[in-house]
Amino acid sequence: MAGLLNALVQVRRPGRAHFPAVVPPQRDEPSAAGADAGQPDGGPAGEVLSAATQRVWVIVEGPDDPDETRRAVEALGSQPGWKVRTAQSHDRLMVTDGRVVLVIDALAYGQRRTAVGAVREQAVRLLRKPPVNFRIREARLARYEEERGTTLVRVVRRTPPGAGRFRCWLGRHIEALGGADTGHVLTVPLVPGEDGEQLKARVKEQWASLTQGSAVFDDDIHDLRLSIGPRPRRETEGSSSPSNVLRRFGPVTMALLAVAFPLLCAWTIASFSSPWRFLALLAPLTSFGPVGHWITSNEPRPRLMRLACGALVVGGSTWVVYQWLVHGPAGLGAQFWGFAQGLLMVVTAFGCWHAFSRSWLSRNLLLLLPVLIAPLPFVLPWIGSFLHTAYLEDVLGIPEPAVHISFYWRSSVALKPVALTLVITLIYVSLYGWAKYFNLHISQGVMVNGVFPLLVLLAALGVAELTLKEVQAAAERTYSAAVKGEQPPGYFGINGRLVCVRPVDPAKPISVQPGPLPTSRPVLVFPREGTDLWVWDPSPARGRFSSEHAVRMRAEDVSLYPATGTSCP
Repeated sequence: MAGLLNALVQVRRPGRAHFPAVVPPQRDEPSAAGADAGQPDGGPAGEVLSAATQRVWVIVEGPDDPDETRRAVEALGSQPGWKVRTAQSHDRLMVTDGRVVLVIDALAYGQRRTAVGAVREQAVRLLRKPPVNFRIREARLARYEEERGTTLVRVVRRTPPGAGRFRCWLGRHIEALGGADTGHVLTVPLVPGEDGEQLKARVKEQWASLTQGSAVFDDDIHDLRLSIGPRPRRETEGSSSPSNVLRRFGPVTMALLAVAFPLLCAWTIASFSSPWRFLALLAPLTSFGPVGHWITSNEPRPRLMRLACGALVVGGSTWVVYQWLVHGPAGLGAQFWGFAQGLLMVVTAFGCWHAFSRSWLSRNLLLLLPVLIAPLPFVLPWIGSFLHTAYLEDVLGIPEPAVHISFYWRSSVALKPVALTLVITLIYVSLYGWAKYFNLHISQGVMVNGVFPLLVLLAALGVAELTLKEVQAAAERTYSAAVKGEQPPGYFGINGRLVCVRPVDPAKPISVQPGPLPTSRPVLVFPREGTDLWVWDPSPARGRFSSEHAVRMRAEDVSLYPATGTSCP
């Protein structure tokens, strides 16, 4: 009885009893009862498992204390995608007496070279809060060699025997295009120097072993199809004969036919205007057959399919080069700038993908889109009205309500600054995404709450200043054309025209502010809204500033006639 009481006391005292370290169920790991202890499908844990790109092994060591071990396991296992277990004999780790070693199988996201450091620093942070007396001994990237020297062989349905000639011809083309696939795909190891027919014969002979004991391959019902590719060079082909030496240069020759000839042909058609320039198309047309035969030479295929593959490669490259030479920017510097813009778009797109993946925004995007899109029908017309006011009232001196502007033009003029602000914002987001991909230590809370709103505000202010300068430049082009007696260009629904003004009743006085009525020279008029008519008089006697040239009168007191020159009769 005394021994039993002593044992119970030893159990209740912390640090006295020594039990073997037990690893509790962790996140994403089924519990002993078979229930899932992790997050449900689609939660943060499932996101980590689906978005992880690297796998890191971390070895931590600490004292052989059950409480410390349990605390370490709980802290490290709380990270989504991390599995923690005690070291086993197959790990081949040296464990000294009084110490315990834990092995962490951690899933990481981002670039391979920075994943180890990111996982190690995350493990250090987890062991510090709360403090656990465990230290990291080793961290290394899990590397797995990819299976090489294999190819895919697909099982297809044969055309029934006894079918008509046209049906057999159509069946061969359908089989070559993959339309007769049964959905049965085999991964077959390659043998050096083996062509397509020998490979298919070997698969049929070893069908039982390759398919893990399936039935014998029925050659009357099914056939095999290889992926499109060039024929491999056989080992028996010597290097001394001239034909074999020339065969070595087959890939180089095909590259010239597929790239150099289309480039030269496209340059010829784009650079010359003579009808004889279309003779250059003979070069890519004659290369359809050789290029298509080389691309699909790993097994016999229909001639029409080979020509189609050659036309797709050679004709596609010719068309792309021709379109670039004709519609691309002129000059080497302009083409380089266009290429840089395209590269920036690709880099921004991938950076935004890295930023949005595994983030709060990606999980709540369907809820945020209505909130972000709903204000646009109200914000865009207001921005458009502001820009039209800057164009008419600030530069020309004409009130914006006095000019008729369609509603859709108020929204259209605001699309450019809004889109430019969105593009700059996406560039900022892509920078954060690339920083996250390379595991740079940027706090998401600081970015969302502090830095990112400030950058968006700076982008909006910069775009606003740039847009107002463009509006001022457009208004200056308008009144410069009016001064020269030319029809001015329009600006998003504001289409001015030069007219001559005549009073309806010359004997009746007309109220003009500021007067007098300009009848001897053309004036600039816009579609009016209301009873007042506003015109812009290009006469230098009106004043030094362009806003002083606006003249207001009642529309029923005057008549407007198209101007034919720099003076009015």
